[in-house]
Amino acid sequence: MTDTQTAKLQFFVYVVESPSAPDLYHQRSESDLLRRALNLNNIQCVSRCAISRTAFSAALKIGMTEEMERFKGLFPLLHISTHGHSEGLQLSNDEVILWRELADLLVPINRALQSRLVVAMSCCEGYSGVRMAMRADRPDLPFYALVGSPEKPTWAETAVAFTTFYHQLARGVHITDAVNAMRIASGRNSFFVQWGENTRQGYLDYLKDLKDIDVQKVQNDLRDQVETQLPEDTAKMTLLEKGNA
Repeated sequence: MTDTQTAKLQFFVYVVESPSAPDLYHQRSESDLLRRALNLNNIQCVSRCAISRTAFSAALKIGMTEEMERFKGLFPLLHISTHGHSEGLQLSNDEVILWRELADLLVPINRALQSRLVVAMSCCEGYSGVRMAMRADRPDLPFYALVGSPEKPTWAETAVAFTTFYHQLARGVHITDAVNAMRIASGRNSFFVQWGENTRQGYLDYLKDLKDIDVQKVQNDLRDQVETQLPEDTAKMTLLEKGNA
């Protein structure tokens, strides 16, 4: 798989699912829905239900390897279905997996897959997972590509979107075009793909640029801007800053 061509990737979908209490109560499972839909297209789909931190770690450290042994010759695509937010993933038992923690779990997998791990984040604000690649303290990346939304798509929207995504990949469509198809099928335009290497390099460039900023000059410029305000406005803001307003 390259940046420009998927070349009819032969793959299976490995789902790590941590359903919410309402989903458990109503016996609603994204992995079951995906399995039924993908099997119609002869795409293998297997899952692990990870309701705790220990189970989640086991699913990635042990379960994925076992399924790769079972589906020899097929490339694994990782699909994570949980509640999500800007800081990470929330599991069924309310434990939280921070993005940094998830990155530590994914780096060995991505390394073993020769930096070609595709991660589908089927959760609210799953696109925030790109932060996993924003680390200057380690050279290894946690993913090759990450697909998700920065918003809060509905259960139905994510189900339709990712079913479409895998269907398009099976047809040999490039990841970028498959994500475009997700948007059309789900009716939500906020699904995106981000490449791990691009994210990391952009972050490193940002850190480098920060070192070139003259903080003292910035402070002086901001003070000059304040001085252009009307005296009475400046006085009010000064009192507010000091807690006397």
